[in-house]
Amino acid sequence: MAEAEAEPQRVPRQGNLIKPSAEASDAELIRRSRSKTPACKPAGWLAYTVLVLLTVASYSPIFLSGLAWSEYDQVERSPYQSMEVWTDSWLPEIIRAEDPITLSSYFIERKIPFAQPATHHAINLLLHITAAILLLKNLEALKLSAAFSAALVFALHPTALQTIFWSGYREELIGLILILAALYFGIQNRNSKDFFLLTMICVIAYISHPAALVLPLLLGLCIFYQNGSFKPIEYNRLLPLLCLALFIGVWTQGTSATTELELGERFGISAQNLYFYLKQALFPFESALFYPYDQTREFNVGATSNFLPFLLFIPLYILVAINFRKSWARGLLLGLTAYLLLILYGLSQAGAFIDGSRALEDHLQYVALPIITALVICLAGGIVRSIDVKGKILWRLGFTLIVGIQVFITASYAYTLSDRAQMWYNLSEQWPDSVLPKYALIDTIERSGGVSNILNRNETIEIIEDILDQQPDSIELRKKLARIYRNEGQSTNALRQYKRILRDSEPNDEFLLEAAELYDRLGLSWDAKNARGRITQ
Repeated sequence: MAEAEAEPQRVPRQGNLIKPSAEASDAELIRRSRSKTPACKPAGWLAYTVLVLLTVASYSPIFLSGLAWSEYDQVERSPYQSMEVWTDSWLPEIIRAEDPITLSSYFIERKIPFAQPATHHAINLLLHITAAILLLKNLEALKLSAAFSAALVFALHPTALQTIFWSGYREELIGLILILAALYFGIQNRNSKDFFLLTMICVIAYISHPAALVLPLLLGLCIFYQNGSFKPIEYNRLLPLLCLALFIGVWTQGTSATTELELGERFGISAQNLYFYLKQALFPFESALFYPYDQTREFNVGATSNFLPFLLFIPLYILVAINFRKSWARGLLLGLTAYLLLILYGLSQAGAFIDGSRALEDHLQYVALPIITALVICLAGGIVRSIDVKGKILWRLGFTLIVGIQVFITASYAYTLSDRAQMWYNLSEQWPDSVLPKYALIDTIERSGGVSNILNRNETIEIIEDILDQQPDSIELRKKLARIYRNEGQSTNALRQYKRILRDSEPNDEFLLEAAELYDRLGLSWDAKNARGRITQ
């Protein structure tokens, strides 16, 4: 009996195993498939340390420039430049048109007891690093591969340099931080606290930056990527956010002052902006603060050339439609659509050079830059790393090369910006018809003691003459040219400039004495006597 009772407890042979239920089989298959797919491991403290240190090291040369709110920039980049007290930032008419948080931050930084240019750039760089960290947290929340790689590439991207360096673009940095923070709590959606924080951040973001008004649509894309379905119950929580976006959008954007352009001209600007943004985001080998606007690419060249940048997205959407149920296709849909939604505001804007002429500017695509970066890096990383062990090695080598190139380009350009004379020289070369960068270059060299390794005397003379051809009434600049001619021994040219200055203006006694001494040296005693006769002391 004892043996009989113990018999059922024996392990049955393979042939007598009980067949598992269908539910158990499905669960086992899911468990095995998940075990073969490596989980997306969150970044640790070492990853965050590398991100922060590499970013600071790449952008750190800008702290040597000592430039903030350039006096030569004739374009008002922010209403702060015409404000007297911080309370003006919170006037209803200002809140409707501008970002009050950014405006207030400019007043706060003036109270910090450090050099203002260094403080200004440090705050911008800290905000940029914060945006990169939030991008990493979002990508990890979506369980995307190569999340850290995408965040690091965005943090080191040379295109972000204009937004960080040139004064007046901090609203882009703060706007991106608010957008990414809202997305993080919306993706997490753990409890009512997350939804409350999501709502509060969305309201602030809607007021701070126009691009944030598409946040409900971005969150809808994230929900579809995570769940892969269109069940209404999963999207109900977006309805309050959508209503707030519509209300605040009408309230803030209804009074925005935009340049009246014809439809064709505006479409031409949007097409060229999109082409420029894609080129700068994917191939940022050309770095500059401002890029000349190519008039030949306007709408009147032909509709086909203007539609071309937009047509590039159609094959990708076709690929998504064919593979709609696959997670990588949903990821591609999320990245493409999110990028286009966030870039819409930048596409409609026309940038401006320091003299007010139309220009292409990198800061207008800053809020969309992390999306296109994450799309490319995460897709490439997922494809290469899924091959085999060799694929992972190839990815590490390729990513290291990309980061190395980025650090070199960003640090090199930041270094050229650290030398103000070199910066103005580059702008004068890029904008040969503009007077302001040339004038700034000459003025910067003179303030540094007149010694420059960028221009020789002949080049300096040529630049000043070019400026005077366009601005003949610039007496102070003509004085500089006269003195350079005199020091170089070009007496005839110097005499011509001194005579014109004395004829067209009332110079001070010091300059009159200079002119009299030059006249004496050239044997023009009568002119020397007249010059001394005008001396008041």
